[in-house]
Amino acid sequence: MSITPWEKIGKPETLAEGYGKRLDKQKFKDHTGKETNFYFNEQPPWSAVLPITEDGKVLVIRQYKQGSNRIMDETPGGQGDFKAESPEEVIKRELREETGYEPQKVIFLGDGFINSRNSTTKFYSFLATGCKKVGEPKLDQSEQMELLEMPLDEWIAYMLKGESDQWDACLTLLRALPHLGLEVKVSPHT
Repeated sequence: MSITPWEKIGKPETLAEGYGKRLDKQKFKDHTGKETNFYFNEQPPWSAVLPITEDGKVLVIRQYKQGSNRIMDETPGGQGDFKAESPEEVIKRELREETGYEPQKVIFLGDGFINSRNSTTKFYSFLATGCKKVGEPKLDQSEQMELLEMPLDEWIAYMLKGESDQWDACLTLLRALPHLGLEVKVSPHT
């Protein structure tokens, strides 16, 4: 079977926007020739990081998340204007602002889509090692965060148990494992 990409018709129409996010409507012609509207949740590109301190602990942020309507544990991350700063610069800035730590080394782990069905927004994941406290966090007025330091093995167990459902933190951790000298073994389901 051959997969046929849909054809965009015209330009997208912005239906709503605010807080750096936008809802767009785009008309498409699907693989059967039928015209249909599709809706995209757009936002600036996103960077996520797995920050490891000099003594091997993961810097974890605890904060309220409006979409899930609950307090969640995650690793630092944030949006940026990638015309003004690179994804790596975004993550260094966010790490410093949210935790007060700066890394000795940053490793790019890859990129991907936040939601490839409903958004063209990309995210970038990084590993930051040798993180050292250089000051106090500098949070935005709308932010309220608690900083935790968790041993790496506890963070891995926490993620595997599904205690954090932040997909970007999960994917960043998975991508970082080989860089941390940890082997990923996969066995087929029987």
